[in-house]
Amino acid sequence: MPIRVFLVEDDARVASSVLEGLAATPHIVAVGHAATLSQARAVLKQACPDVLLADLQLPDGDGSDLIREARTQNLAKAILVFSVFGDEHRVIGAIEAGADGYILKGCTDAELIEALERASKGESPISPAIARHVLKRLRAADPPAPAHPAPEDALSQREVDVLKLVAHGFIPDEIGDRLNISPHTVRTHIRHIYEKLRVSRRGQAVFEGQRRGYL
Repeated sequence: MPIRVFLVEDDARVASSVLEGLAATPHIVAVGHAATLSQARAVLKQACPDVLLADLQLPDGDGSDLIREARTQNLAKAILVFSVFGDEHRVIGAIEAGADGYILKGCTDAELIEALERASKGESPISPAIARHVLKRLRAADPPAPAHPAPEDALSQREVDVLKLVAHGFIPDEIGDRLNISPHTVRTHIRHIYEKLRVSRRGQAVFEGQRRGYL
């Protein structure tokens, strides 16, 4: 089955470029496009996309509001931010609203397609520049005090290694190659990380890991 994508983008040239790239990819189909927050709200429910690809700065509102509504109402299986903004405030706000990943505009068609593929598989693609920038800004703004979780909630060294690679946007197969373990073992570690950090998505795991001093 093709990956169904709904695009929310107000810049006509950017939207046209993205839609052309999707049309040229056999296993991805665009099921809708909205240029404003109100348009997206009116038609997103009927579109039932696998991936919502949304800009943050829209003519009539903040894309994070749409992300929050889409997550709360389960209007898309995965939600990706597609924005020129990479500052800490917007990134954290979008992830807290429910975004599964964050892709910067200016990426290549191949990078965007890969991000959509990852998101459809339940991964959380984040542009490397975003991951590095956010972690750096968080450390500079408020160096995390070492947390003291209960022993059963503390991450093992192997889980910390996995979490660090997750923070850089790697998928289980890539993490397994780098750590010389199987993808199945990687997924088991990720599940344990979620349980110990009390989170449900990768973006949340990265920021909770940062807060606790693991990253």
